[in-house]
Amino acid sequence: MQKVIQFLREVKEEFGHITWPKKEALFDLTIVVISISIFISLILGGFDYLFTQSLSLLGQQPIQQSTQTNPESTSSAFIITPASGTPVMTPITTQTPTIKTK
Repeated sequence: MQKVIQFLREVKEEFGHITWPKKEALFDLTIVVISISIFISLILGGFDYLFTQSLSLLGQQPIQQSTQTNPESTSSAFIITPASGTPVMTPITTQTPTIKTK
């Protein structure tokens, strides 16, 4: 218990050595921090919007399948497609093209 009391006394002494900023400087620095935060959030929000829109455009492209299929090279997967704004798990089948050797 004695160590805790000694620690708190030292903390109180150290707080006396701190030079606190003036009210005007504190206000100015607060405005700077808030302004930079808003600016960065707008930039990140813009990138997020562009990224989301580009992915939605990619999701609207039809999936092309090869005409030659090999039953051994067919694998199943799921793709999330937007239907009326609600994501739906739709099974798709991808087929790996086969190479014919002579």
